Amino acid sequence: MAGGLSDDDYAAVEEAAYEAAIVPELWPDLLTRLGTISNSAGGALLSINERGMHLARAPALEKAAQRFLDEGWMTRNSRVGGVMAKGLVGLPRFVNEDDYFDSPADADADPMVRDLFREEGFGWAAGFMVQLPHGDMIVMNIEQYYERGPIRGDDLARLDSLYPHLARAAMLSARADFERVRTAIETLTALGLPAAALTPSGRVVLANDDFNQASHVWTTRGSDRLGLHDRVADTMLSGALEALKLARSPRSIPVRAEVGGAITSVIQVVPIRRAAHDIFGSTVAIVVLSEPKAGLAGATMVQSLFDLTPAEIGVVQAIVAGQTVAEIARQTSRSVETVRNQLKTAMAKTGCSRQVELVLLVRQLTDHMPRG
Repeated sequence: MAGGLSDDDYAAVEEAAYEAAIVPELWPDLLTRLGTISNSAGGALLSINERGMHLARAPALEKAAQRFLDEGWMTRNSRVGGVMAKGLVGLPRFVNEDDYFDSPADADADPMVRDLFREEGFGWAAGFMVQLPHGDMIVMNIEQYYERGPIRGDDLARLDSLYPHLARAAMLSARADFERVRTAIETLTALGLPAAALTPSGRVVLANDDFNQASHVWTTRGSDRLGLHDRVADTMLSGALEALKLARSPRSIPVRAEVGGAITSVIQVVPIRRAAHDIFGSTVAIVVLSEPKAGLAGATMVQSLFDLTPAEIGVVQAIVAGQTVAEIARQTSRSVETVRNQLKTAMAKTGCSRQVELVLLVRQLTDHMPRG
């Protein structure tokens, strides 16, 4: 027996925790099971990192959890504030109102308890907080229906008996995310491409040797933030990382020489896509440094650097040659709207906001890059 659980039940929950560590979609089922074990409504698991707050929850907590996120309760969370103020972060057990509030009256008067959880039929909780080595904060809460009172006694003891496995599973989930990033970087290394993984703030999480040696393109700033020597490109990089929070589409950024302004390389920002329920990990993108090699023809080089389709590169070549969108449409038997959309996509991929910038970029690449 463990905390009032039979050996078989304990082993089943332990196994489920480590399965959820590998398959994030299983967390809601596990959090529901924890509610059954503790005679409560179910659990929620919150990850706080540079990407923001991300929450997995038992279905019974769906409405309350969504309100918690939508109404910004994390910034007014007296539970978390009490846990941090009283040095309970990392305590190897579940804590409840007896630990993080000074008195029952304080719990009754707490705005989040009163105006959120009790409105949704809850109001008591037991949970823990863990600070992970790479900066993420993990919070697990088991919510209780208000009429049942605080989670104490045998119910709390059963949760405490599972604490080591639940905390370790959360940490393993975060580690698994990092290992996926490492595999992606190693794959790019095998292809001979300089690459690095970045957080939303631009902090370098992992970089291969080729990227580390490209000191002529980048350097690190405060908190290991990636900084490009080309200030315009650096601003574009910050914007691309910010945009990934809303629209997960790749972005290519031309990097120019400090003297002369010729384009010497391209930084490609590639989002890391996760499963919808994967709440762990702070990496948002992999950046790949592409430096044109001798022997590439102009159009082929532009197409490969910016991942343009054949139709898009055809439109770009025509624009560089001085043709209008209407002329291109007429010559290619496409609609003006189709050509305009292809041009718009090509400009977005090359990081250009005006046609004149696109023309200049292509001419610099084709005129100034070495050939075999």
